[in-house]
Amino acid sequence: MIFCLGDGNYERQGEGYQKHNMIFNKQVTEEEFERVNDSMPNIKLDFKDLAYEKAWAKWWSEAKQEDKDKILNCGYFDQEIFTGITGITDFAEKSLSGKTVTVEVDGKKYEAVIK
Repeated sequence: MIFCLGDGNYERQGEGYQKHNMIFNKQVTEEEFERVNDSMPNIKLDFKDLAYEKAWAKWWSEAKQEDKDKILNCGYFDQEIFTGITGITDFAEKSLSGKTVTVEVDGKKYEAVIK
């Protein structure tokens, strides 16, 4: 499981609990799970001195933008689930600014950079 949540913050049951090949409570193929899992940052939380949500907040505040982007842009990101797991609500860094998008209209592909 990658960022999956049960029926409540501390519930060990429900849609996202203890199922194989799940990403943000979505069932995926084993190959897709491995691809996303391999792209995720290495997250080590400090539970020795901090409560669960404070440990996540510390990691998030100290994480490189590249590591945050790996989570935010994995293709399955769900803000509600992520917040339910981590307590993190500030996603200001999740910006599409500067990204190139490709759109196909009537069989023609167009690229644009988001400002």
